Amino acid sequence: MDLAPFHAALQASVASGFWNWEGRLHTPHGLKWVNVRARTRSIDALAAESTGIMLNVTQSHLRESQLLNLSSDLRQIASHLESVREAERARMARDLHDDLGQVLTALQMNVALLRKQFGAAQAPELFGNVDKLIHAAAEAGRRVASELRPSVLDLGLKAALRWMSAQYAQRYDIRVSTELSYKSEVGELIATELFRIAQEGLTNVVRHARARQAWVRCVDVEAHQICISVEDDGIGYTPQEPPASRPSLGLRGMRERAAVFGGSFQLDQSPRGGVRVQVCMPLGPTLSSDDAGAAQPQPSAGDALG
Repeated sequence: MDLAPFHAALQASVASGFWNWEGRLHTPHGLKWVNVRARTRSIDALAAESTGIMLNVTQSHLRESQLLNLSSDLRQIASHLESVREAERARMARDLHDDLGQVLTALQMNVALLRKQFGAAQAPELFGNVDKLIHAAAEAGRRVASELRPSVLDLGLKAALRWMSAQYAQRYDIRVSTELSYKSEVGELIATELFRIAQEGLTNVVRHARARQAWVRCVDVEAHQICISVEDDGIGYTPQEPPASRPSLGLRGMRERAAVFGGSFQLDQSPRGGVRVQVCMPLGPTLSSDDAGAAQPQPSAGDALG
C-alpha cells in the first residue's frame, strides 16, 4: 500500500491547492489502484479540506500489467526463435561447407585421374572448363555458407567486424574504418545480432549513400550495454522526409533486431555529413566468451570450399 506517498501528496496539495495522485490503497473490497483528483483549501493551521473525486483505476492497471507481461513474453519468444534460426543457419553453413566440399574434392580427384589417363592435350578446353566450373561451385558454396553464418564469428565479434569491413572495402571500393573499443564479454547470440546489424548498415551505405568512407564503431556504454553504429560521409537524408528511393526494410530489420533483445535503435545525421545508425543492446547472459577463440574452426574434408 502506498500510504506514505498518499499523505505526502495530500500535504503538498495544501500549498498548491490541487491534489492529483495515483497509487494503491486498502479498501473494503481489498487492495485497489485509485486516482485522486481534488482541490484542497486550508481551513486553519492544523486543518485542510479537499473536495474532488476518487476513481478506481484497478482494471486499467491490470490490463497494463497484462500487456507488459505479454510484451515481455513475446520478446522472449522472439529471442528464442532468433537463437534457433541462428543455430540452424550455423548448421546449414557447416553442412554446406562439409558436404559440398567433399563432393568437389572428389570431383577434383576424378578430373585429375581422367586428365592423367587420357591426357590433357586430348581435350584441353574441356578440362579447362571443368576446372572453372569446380572453382565457380566452390566460390558459390563459400559465399552462401558465409551469408548463412560467417565462420569468422567463431574467432569473436571483433575479428568478424574487421573481416566484414575489409570485405566491403575491397568489394565496393569504399574506405571502412573500425573502432572496436568494447571490453565486455559478448554472448554468441548478441555478437551475431550485432554483426548482422553492422552488415545491414554497411549494405545500406554502399547501396544508397554514395559515400567515400564509412565507420563501424562498437563500444561499451553504461548499464551493461553495448552499442554498435555505422555512419558514412554520403548524401545524408532529411529525418522528417526520408527519400522515397530509400527502402525501409533494412532499417526496420535493425529496429526489430534491437527490440527483440530489449535494445534501442537510433537513426540521425552523422557529424561527417551522411547518416548514422546506432543500436544499443543489453549484455545478457553470455553464451560464449567473445574473442577467446574457444571455438576454433576445425579442418574437414570440405577443404575445396576453403
